[in-house]
Amino acid sequence: MKYSKYVKLGFLIVISLTILFWGLSYLKGNDVFKKSSYYYVVYERIDGLLEANKVTLNGYQIGQVKSIDFEQGYTGRLVVKLQINSAFKLPLNSVAQIVSSDIMGTRSIKMILSGEDAFYNTNDTIPGAIESDLKEQVSMQVLPIKNKAEQLLNTIDSAITILTVIFNEDARENLSESFENINKTIENAESISNDLKEIVASEKGSIQQIVGNIEEITEFLNENTAELDKTIANLSSFSDTLANLQVSPVLENLTEASRQILMVVEKLNDNESTAGLLLNDDELYNDLVAFTENLSFLIRDIQANPKRYVHFSAMDFGKEYYINTTGDVSSKNIVFKVHLVSSETKIPSNSNLFDGLEDVEEYFANGAYSYLIGSTGSYSEIVEIHESVRKNFPESAIVAFKKGQLIKLEKALKSLR
Repeated sequence: MKYSKYVKLGFLIVISLTILFWGLSYLKGNDVFKKSSYYYVVYERIDGLLEANKVTLNGYQIGQVKSIDFEQGYTGRLVVKLQINSAFKLPLNSVAQIVSSDIMGTRSIKMILSGEDAFYNTNDTIPGAIESDLKEQVSMQVLPIKNKAEQLLNTIDSAITILTVIFNEDARENLSESFENINKTIENAESISNDLKEIVASEKGSIQQIVGNIEEITEFLNENTAELDKTIANLSSFSDTLANLQVSPVLENLTEASRQILMVVEKLNDNESTAGLLLNDDELYNDLVAFTENLSFLIRDIQANPKRYVHFSAMDFGKEYYINTTGDVSSKNIVFKVHLVSSETKIPSNSNLFDGLEDVEEYFANGAYSYLIGSTGSYSEIVEIHESVRKNFPESAIVAFKKGQLIKLEKALKSLR
């Protein structure tokens, strides 16, 4: 279907007018493609604020002044309608302040947010404020200067009056003498200064060394401030302890102790007392020496001839059994081991309890864990192993196994008769 040129021209005119309308609205700050929210602010005066002026937040434009009208009721106050981008929410108690946006006095509205969690709704009225204009700011800055200038002029006038009164002939003579004295004082000060320069120049090295020592002392004190504070605290505590210490009872206790020590020494020197006899009686000393020698002789004789004093048998069933310590019963499936310790709980094999021991076996019976070492058919070998571990395990004992089952030691020893 073909359109006539008039229809096409009409479409072109409509599109052109639409673009023109949108462009003019955009230049005025109205963007028809952005959703906006409207708020109202009531001012006593607006000081040159115009429609389409900017509304900014932290220097960024978030809207514009939509309209300005007088409040109903002839109050004289002005109601300003603000068009704000709906993407920005205004917290409660936020303030719309009229400010100057440039040096030419162009006005705009600056939003000061309150930081609260609740927000205004569209068409709500928010508080407003007005920034002081340039004239007021200049007046506020110049007014203190004006007051100080007036005070200064009054002071200068009073000073000139006083100088006019005192600057007569006598006063001038006194001033001349005073200036002469001042000149002499300055000359003396210069002489002293020269002398000091000579002293400093001659003792420059010593002064530098003194300054260096002072710096080292200062650094040391700074580095050890904590230790010095602790030392002072300890001294303070020690002095408090000494102040609270009762000296008289201590001296009395020392006197009593020294008296008792003297009594003990006197008894030790007295031959009639037991302690004095122990220290001074030679006959008692000789008897003790003889007793010690006889006791040593008796122990050696027991070791050399034990059967004179002790009668031992492996088992006593009415007849004696004699142990052949050099024999070997491994051929009879009998194995001797050393029982180290038993525990209701399991002991790890790497426990410090078994340090220095190798091949520690674990045997569980009757609800307890038993730990054994050694495995030999020779009774003499198991006795040596038992002797080596008795120091760390004083409760250890020799046990016997036959074909992996625990048997009585007496039954195993029968095989060594």
